[in-house]
Amino acid sequence: GVSTGATPGTLPPDAGAPIPLTARAILTVDLTALRANWARLNVVSGKAECAGVLKADAYGLGLEQIAHALTAEGCRTFFVATIDEARRARDVQAGARIYVLDGLLPGAEPHYSGYDLRPVLSSLDEVEDWAAYCRAIGRRLPAALHIDTGMNRLGMTGEEVLVLAQRPEIFQ
Repeated sequence: GVSTGATPGTLPPDAGAPIPLTARAILTVDLTALRANWARLNVVSGKAECAGVLKADAYGLGLEQIAHALTAEGCRTFFVATIDEARRARDVQAGARIYVLDGLLPGAEPHYSGYDLRPVLSSLDEVEDWAAYCRAIGRRLPAALHIDTGMNRLGMTGEEVLVLAQRPEIFQ
């Protein structure tokens, strides 16, 4: 929900800041429309859970403001890009399920478990590292699997998924 005029329930442009001469537009985010859009998506998703994506500072709209609006509408699961963004989202919503899209960087496991964050695992190596960490601390911790669906950007390959399916002992 984006509009060009300020209305109730919006993030107004900074009234004190001068508008650059090169500006061609002013962006106003309609938080009421954002909440309504999420609510509609949540309904049509049926039994699937509808999440909010807050990566890249909520795509430049302000992570905290967008997280507050989505939380007020009932959103309890968020995706962020980095651990830093995850901590910011955690400050807004203490009980949220927060997934970090950057995957599992070497040695980062305590940062995830210490802030109740969930890594999005993009490779078999990351799955093995997360499982080993869970065994070492004696707790099963949640994570998500990122599967490459054909964009060839990030995610486990079809071959890695088959290997993982044949190795359930990884999770013991």
